Amino acid sequence: MTVMDAPGRLALAALVVAAGAVGLLPDAGVAGATPPDITVTVDGSPVDDGNETAINYDPPIGVSVDADRSIDVVSVRVDGTTERRYTPNGSTLNETFYLDLVSGNHTLTVVVKAGGVTTHEVTVMKDAQRPYVAYTDPFETETHEPPPESVTVNASRVTFAGNFSDLTGVTHLLINRSTEYDTGVGTRTDRTVYEAETPNDSFTQPIFLGVGDNTVTARYYDELNHVRVHRLTVTVQDTAPPTLANLSAVRTGPETLRVRGQTTDNGQIRSLSLTPENDDGTTYLLEPGIGEPDPERQQVTFESNVTLHPGATAVVLRATDTAGNTAERTVSVRRTVVPELRLDRGGTRYVNGSTVVARGMATDGEIVSATIETVDPATGEVIDLVSLHDGDIVTDLSFERHLAAPEARNATVQFRVIDSRGTEHVTTLDRTLTVETPTATPTATPIPSATPSATPTPATPAPTTTPAAESNASGLTVPLIGVTIPVPDILGASISLPIPVVGPLDVPLVPVGALLVVGLGVVGLRR
Repeated sequence: MTVMDAPGRLALAALVVAAGAVGLLPDAGVAGATPPDITVTVDGSPVDDGNETAINYDPPIGVSVDADRSIDVVSVRVDGTTERRYTPNGSTLNETFYLDLVSGNHTLTVVVKAGGVTTHEVTVMKDAQRPYVAYTDPFETETHEPPPESVTVNASRVTFAGNFSDLTGVTHLLINRSTEYDTGVGTRTDRTVYEAETPNDSFTQPIFLGVGDNTVTARYYDELNHVRVHRLTVTVQDTAPPTLANLSAVRTGPETLRVRGQTTDNGQIRSLSLTPENDDGTTYLLEPGIGEPDPERQQVTFESNVTLHPGATAVVLRATDTAGNTAERTVSVRRTVVPELRLDRGGTRYVNGSTVVARGMATDGEIVSATIETVDPATGEVIDLVSLHDGDIVTDLSFERHLAAPEARNATVQFRVIDSRGTEHVTTLDRTLTVETPTATPTATPIPSATPSATPTPATPAPTTTPAAESNASGLTVPLIGVTIPVPDILGASISLPIPVVGPLDVPLVPVGALLVVGLGVVGLRR
């Protein structure tokens, strides 16, 4: 037995005391201790630590704790104030309770002491109120003020705009507009619904109103489906007459008038008419409407051909809006004799080597005669000529004709028009036969054939002289027959062989080479 000296006994005593002290420490100080599981539910749905949820009433709040040791205390706090405290006699806790929360954001904290301290914190957003709207257009209100019961505007096209005030935010809006109008035999109601998403804190929604009284119902929905409803009457009081602009009246024929222009109104155009000056005959360029709200009638651009009364030198254009306001403009009639000539650059082309197709038109003039022709640009000779019109005055002429083309690859197409004053107008277009256009059927390349010479070759063969163009080519001399075979770069070349009696023949190189190899092989075997 070993006897421990005094210093050793002192060290052992210190270790024992330290071990006892560690045994008295809480579990949180022990390595490997597991924190308890804490679950918080709001209206039955779990909310993870650090997350948030939205409510519109006071739902049940659930708190569950599951630990691997005894739970000392559980504290539930709202915005830092303790609302519930539990001291379970065990390792689990399951509690459900209700909290009386005011609208706004609240911090819900669950603190658990089970050896150590563990915290679970969530944000509860209570939105029990409908959205508020502060209008900025077509009238203004404060944030919590309702809109006026009625408002008057001077135009049919208006914009509803404003700013929202809501905890969770407005997700979308619905604006319903209804207008009652007179049809002449009774009344009808026109309804239009405008719907839009509002991802921001403000909105801008254009709507179109009928002249007179309009009932507008606006609904604004927040994320929790709370809805704010506003109802009001918007009256369109249009006291301004329409405007007439960009007007022209041009005689395009003896009894034809082309009228162009634009009319605009704050409300909408009911009708647009034309009357020759000092004449009672009326032609409607826009038929009278019945008052139904129609955005297309707020601005009307017109271009019409109407019958012109003989002798009329001016016409009166009259625009009337739905409110009964009228605008009149007198427009002098201009006479247009000179037509506008156009040849279609894409449609006028070669069809084949001998035919050209010509396409084009003449407009806005008095046309008495018109022809289309093809000309050889090298000589000026007219190759083909076709009459397009001859006789009565016309104002519009379109055509597509096939004409003969010059033998060369170039052609000039000429469009000639004579107006009612006897003046000729000409426009031309040069066309070229492109390489892509087929002109003839391709001819097959002839196969070389042996052509006997008219003069017999002497019995004794003479060496064939190599042409100067091939004098530099390498060759192979065959013994016995005294023939030198040139070896050109192209395998398809032929050689000239002097054959007794028959004469020289041009023979393709490849067969001769093959025969040469066979012949040399035979000579080698005989030796």
